[in-house]
Amino acid sequence: MNNRVEDLGFRLFDADNHYYEAEDAFLRHMDPVLRHRAPRWVTMADDGRKRLVFGDRMNRFVGADHTFRKVGKPGVLRQGEGYGELEPIRPEYRERDARLALMDRQGLEAAMLFPTLGVSVEQLLAEDSEATYANLHAFNRWLDEDWGFNYRERIYAVPLLSLLEPSRAVEELEFVVGRGARVVNLRPGPVAGRSPADRIYDPFWTAVTNADVAVVFHAGDDPYRYDMGKLWGWGNVNVPARNIPPLHQVVAGHDRCIHDTLAALVYGKLFERFPALRLGTVELGASWVPDLLRNLEKAGRGDLAEPPIETFRRHVWVNPYEHEDLAGLAAAMGTDRIMFGSDFPHTDGLSEPADYAHALEGFDHDAIRRIMHDNVRVLVGGSSEA
Repeated sequence: MNNRVEDLGFRLFDADNHYYEAEDAFLRHMDPVLRHRAPRWVTMADDGRKRLVFGDRMNRFVGADHTFRKVGKPGVLRQGEGYGELEPIRPEYRERDARLALMDRQGLEAAMLFPTLGVSVEQLLAEDSEATYANLHAFNRWLDEDWGFNYRERIYAVPLLSLLEPSRAVEELEFVVGRGARVVNLRPGPVAGRSPADRIYDPFWTAVTNADVAVVFHAGDDPYRYDMGKLWGWGNVNVPARNIPPLHQVVAGHDRCIHDTLAALVYGKLFERFPALRLGTVELGASWVPDLLRNLEKAGRGDLAEPPIETFRRHVWVNPYEHEDLAGLAAAMGTDRIMFGSDFPHTDGLSEPADYAHALEGFDHDAIRRIMHDNVRVLVGGSSEA
């Protein structure tokens, strides 16, 4: 355990850890009847990298070689070193017991683990519900087998769900909950022209609240760029995340998508119908929060049962980047719904999760503990060892 965690006096709960998928993550458990809907490996002629193609669409959002046999060192982009020389993938990025040993050294009690590649594939399948559910189910079976949705109350590998078909969303939710999932991931943004708060999805939200699981929106290849691309004539927007043009980031970036999604959920009265619902935003920063709160105040209460800002503050947990205005965020929404995430072991994350504490200078010890442990535990539920 590093000295910083010893100084804090408690172990941490990291809201944003990642693994690098096994090469057969989408293939190992694909239904043989739907094998033709599985992705296929393609070797790029220009650089020799191997990438997955879903149907007729290549996943370009993750620009790396999708085998992840070699990866960048954790945090190198934060340290201003560029990608540097890639290194062979480490066991702790693909094996859960090796990861637990690393978490012990890092001072982590627990962590939510998200995909590196998986959060970017739903857009490629958005017009084919059969392929969407076949691939996500195969992926979730692999995820449970290799990592576990709830491994020793420490590793919470978050399964991927889709609202594309309401009944199948409920079916997949029941599958992962039956195997111990306490938190599930949805893509932010509209679904096939509907708000996620549309009453057509109420059976899904009913199942979520009955199972007492949390729903998180993690950064990924959301639908906004594709929809806005049609409106603005941008043409092909299927490009690596790091190559997204500035205009696309401004008009249709993650900030805009999560801002609009949460506004739609609030004014769609989702939280009035499901008052126990817990939602989290992960790796989406918090720079959008002041705009959302200001816009909710400006738009007013309408026919809501309470002021929309109060609804947001009670139901939504936010994972800010450590370089953002955390004091301002705390002043706007309190410290009970802020949760730290390191993005480890990604190159643009923190090389040591505990370093996030440096951004909390000026917060009292109780607030630091809430942000770096308690709040994530409340979101996820379950027992605490800290």
